[in-house]
Amino acid sequence: MTAVLAAPAAQALAFVLGCAVIHAARAHAEMVTRLLAATAVAAAVLVLLVASLDSAPGADEIFDEVSVYAAS
Repeated sequence: MTAVLAAPAAQALAFVLGCAVIHAARAHAEMVTRLLAATAVAAAVLVLLVASLDSAPGADEIFDEVSVYAAS
């Protein structure tokens, strides 16, 4: 039963820790906002990079307009 509760407990702990850090850094709200915005942009870039690599053709495949639109 403890293994089942480990992941939700870790998520709740991470959430509470994040709230505590944000609350402690509220005097530096502008810096925290910039940091969080930069982190969100970096995460979005990484997600798009992984998605583009996932849909990229293999080494032996042809990459042209017809094959790209036919696959989607």
